[in-house]
Order: sequence, then structure tokens, then C-alpha cells
Amino acid sequence: MDWITSIREAIKYIEDNITSDLTINDIVNRVLYLSPFYFQKGFAMLCGFTVSEYIRKRRLSLAGSELLNTNFR
Repeated sequence: MDWITSIREAIKYIEDNITSDLTINDIVNRVLYLSPFYFQKGFAMLCGFTVSEYIRKRRLSLAGSELLNTNFR
């Protein structure tokens, strides 16, 4: 599996489980079977930000969308 396919699979797994507690080990062990260190390095090099930054930004985006679409403050 090449790096781009690996990253794509990891992002799909993250998106499918975005509301769960996600760890690097969960992502690597369930999807990629790579070492967490190499996965994080490859993700950061290809995407320009870390895995945890990606997860945080996606959750903030979902929270913002939910606020816009509801009457909650």
C-alpha cells in the first residue's frame, strides 16, 4: 500500500469515527498496520499538519456546523 492510499484510508477511518475517542494507535492498528511514528511523519509531510490537528479541526468544523444549524448557543 502506498502512502497516499494509506493516508486516504486513515482519513476515512477518522471521519467514520470522528465523534469517538481516537488515538494514533487505533488508527494505525485498525487501518494501516504501520508504526505510529512513521504514520505521523508521513501524514504531516503529505498533509501539512499533524493527525491530532486534523482531528481537532474536523471536530471544530462539525461543532460550528451544528451551531449554525440549531438554536443552541
